[in-house]
Amino acid sequence: MFIDNNLDIKQQEAVDTNYKNVEVCAPPGSGKTTVIINRVCNLIENRKVKPHNIIVITFTKAAAVNMKKRYLNISKGTNNTPFFGTFHSLFYKILSKYTGKINIIEQEKSYEIVKHVLNLYMDSVSDEKVKKVLNDISFFKNQDSSIYNFDSSIDRSVFIDCFESYEEYKAKNSLMDFDDLQLKSKRLFLQRNDVLCNYRKLFKYILVDEFQDCDRLQIELLQLISYSNSIFAVGDEDQCIYSFRGSNPECMVNFHKYFDGGRKIFLSTNYRSNKNIVDISKALISNNKNRNSKIIKENKETIGKINFSVFERKVDESNYVSDKIKEFIDINKVEVNDIAVLYRTNIESRSIIDSFLKNNIKFKFLDKKYNFFEHFICQDIIAYLKLSVDEYDRNSFIKIINKPYRYVSKINIHKLRKYPVKENCFDILRGIDGLPIFQIKNMGKLKRKISKLSKIRLDEAVDLILNKLGYINYLKEYCNKVNTDISEVEDIIEEFKDACYGYNNIKDFLEYVEEFSNSIKDSLTSNADVIISSIHGVKGMEFKNVFIINCNEGIIPHSNSIPKSIEEERRLFYVGITRTIENLELCSVKTINGKTVKVSRFIEECEVITQ
Repeated sequence: MFIDNNLDIKQQEAVDTNYKNVEVCAPPGSGKTTVIINRVCNLIENRKVKPHNIIVITFTKAAAVNMKKRYLNISKGTNNTPFFGTFHSLFYKILSKYTGKINIIEQEKSYEIVKHVLNLYMDSVSDEKVKKVLNDISFFKNQDSSIYNFDSSIDRSVFIDCFESYEEYKAKNSLMDFDDLQLKSKRLFLQRNDVLCNYRKLFKYILVDEFQDCDRLQIELLQLISYSNSIFAVGDEDQCIYSFRGSNPECMVNFHKYFDGGRKIFLSTNYRSNKNIVDISKALISNNKNRNSKIIKENKETIGKINFSVFERKVDESNYVSDKIKEFIDINKVEVNDIAVLYRTNIESRSIIDSFLKNNIKFKFLDKKYNFFEHFICQDIIAYLKLSVDEYDRNSFIKIINKPYRYVSKINIHKLRKYPVKENCFDILRGIDGLPIFQIKNMGKLKRKISKLSKIRLDEAVDLILNKLGYINYLKEYCNKVNTDISEVEDIIEEFKDACYGYNNIKDFLEYVEEFSNSIKDSLTSNADVIISSIHGVKGMEFKNVFIINCNEGIIPHSNSIPKSIEEERRLFYVGITRTIENLELCSVKTINGKTVKVSRFIEECEVITQ
């Protein structure tokens, strides 16, 4: 079996270590995967450890497949290989041996259950809201606390209803989720000492990738099965960015408290990035207190371009990014995946996609697609606009008729939906038998106001919807209902207004929205020149050219994270910067959604020069 002879001193030390429990602190680009694979090979080749006594745990299926493939290439395809897989796949395998067949609930079904409950409490439920609640459910299940003390992203009583409905459905249909696999495995180990002892005898060497991402339950499981065995944990607390899933840098900073006699080995060389990228990333992350003290040095002496630019508005920033990308593509002949545009929150992708669309730049989402105009607030305003140019549009009429509440009953809405003749929606409703006189009059007034929308400027039409038609009052009631900060709603509204900039009439704007949405659909199958992603989505990846947009206070660091989670926000920015191989563009704006904003404190901490 081939073992790499080109390892540096620190990598070789990690591969050869005799420490029982060891943490390998691996900064960005320091070759952690190479170390893990060579450690496995060393154990088998030089220490004569049986492959079935080794398990390698990763956080994604893709990482597990990649590691196994690299191992097989080295070991020349032997059938006797260690276990390479995620925490969930490991405990699925263990649990199914003792409980029989396990059926996992489909992600779509989980989404459907939670959305159904949320719909009982609110008129409009966004995809983001459902995903947040599902994430809260997962986070809660991995905590050892009462649901009545859990701080969820929605009203506690609503969260409890979502949680109980979700758990009841799984129990009724004999289903589990990924969290159940870990929880039930822990229970199995604690109740069946014979089972735990068998796995302790089997798993003599446990290697964990991305150790900083472990949550409390995963640490407890590792402690249970590693008793008298060896833990080889590889990670970087400076890249711990998933506290919302339960990860905490504490497990790496105080490794010895979690694993008896735990020692640390520090990889120190960044083989990925140019020297000045390494320099500014070190300057940034040194401001964190909850981290290991470490030396990080560059392997490359080359200097890439680091630019920091400030723009008046997001549209100016986006056009600058587009111009730079066109220059890269046309002049430098960059290849696919050589360019990444990164942002803190998904809403920021709207202005970038808009500019790419106008400049005919193909792009693709890396982690997951996000269409700003699919947010329920955007959908409601668009429905008002559509109805103003087509009063026969029943879907739009039904969507907005009770936003705000106009006392139109579900029975009458059903009659409207089933009405056999294509006719003006207002006239259909006013013609329903038994409709109160006040509603007939109100429908006449509403019809006149909505028809007025198509006769005025687009920005005036949006203001009329919000204020004269009462939609902003509906949104305030919505926020009170679901315990949401009104500022989140205001951000969506201001972003929508920003999207309207440059369009004078409704028809042109609606055509733009359709073109925008189609470009996002096309991006899913595109082999594009440019990747766009949240910073969270590119962890573990690298690109020759990286743009990070909206480096502003309130964005990164995010306003919700100041001051309580400022160190995690700094780690997130650190992850974004260290994806860069050669050139880095940091961009900031002076105003966002009509508000003056400051440059992110992280820019000063990076010690970059303002252009």
